[in-house]
Amino acid sequence: MSENLTDELDLMKISGPPSFSDMPMETVYKIVGKVDPYSRLAVRKVCRKLRNVIDDTDPGFKYVKVDLSRYASRLWLTNIGRGAICYSRNSNDPGCTVRRTSQSKSIEKTQLDAILDDLAVIVKNPKLRLDNFVIVSSHEASKQFVEWIRDIAQSGILLHTKKIKLDIFPLKDVFGVLSHCKPGFLEDIEFYCYDSAGKMDEIINLEQWKRAKSINIEGRVCEDIPIEHFFHFSRITIKLRKLSVSDAIKIRDDLMKSAHFEYAYIKIIEGVDPDVLRAINPNYHPYDALDPFEHGNYTFRISSDKDDLALL
Repeated sequence: MSENLTDELDLMKISGPPSFSDMPMETVYKIVGKVDPYSRLAVRKVCRKLRNVIDDTDPGFKYVKVDLSRYASRLWLTNIGRGAICYSRNSNDPGCTVRRTSQSKSIEKTQLDAILDDLAVIVKNPKLRLDNFVIVSSHEASKQFVEWIRDIAQSGILLHTKKIKLDIFPLKDVFGVLSHCKPGFLEDIEFYCYDSAGKMDEIINLEQWKRAKSINIEGRVCEDIPIEHFFHFSRITIKLRKLSVSDAIKIRDDLMKSAHFEYAYIKIIEGVDPDVLRAINPNYHPYDALDPFEHGNYTFRISSDKDDLALL
């Protein structure tokens, strides 16, 4: 009896504590579920088993923001400002330094390659379902970002996000990103575009555009888009050079009578023509231009400088 007990105790000393490879999968999943989203990017590099578990686990966040600035890039997995992963260029040698809180590590990848590799891990998770994906870019970085998302899509993966915001993107790259979002899942499109050349006709023919519910375009004037291409949206924020009477009539008869319409904010560079407002509301009087006026179920407001029209 005593000899058997001694043998068992000796065996326990030799074997030591259980490793991850010895743990039941259910236990490993529970452990991974308690690891914060940022740390999972590091933990998945420990071993294949942990990588497979993390890649098969709900990522645990609904928000991603990527800042692809020239000298330092950042990745947020929460809309709370602190805690981002920072990827900065090394000044004296190639590669970059990756930092988060008090920890840092120098790697051989460029800052852009490093952040996009980490982002690929996130996007390739089949259970990823985002509420908001924000990308702030420079002209040089936006091109590489579009190439990156195109490579992701070639493996059969489309980006699942309800809202996408593209900040400082050329129009051709706006098209490149939107075309790789999941149509129908994408509801809210927002972009700041500093050029107006090309691709807008292709954007408005995307299924992602046609099936979205909200549009906010900043920076560019939407004079090359027929006004009716906005009428399927519930929420509209755009800039026009001018609003014609014929387009105002379309807004009155089509957009405002649709069951899904909620609001429209239209900035008009050349100002709001009183004839346009009379087309919407025959009772409009220019002396009342600064006061809200009603038509049907909607209220209209004009800004003090008379270049903003709000349909609420």
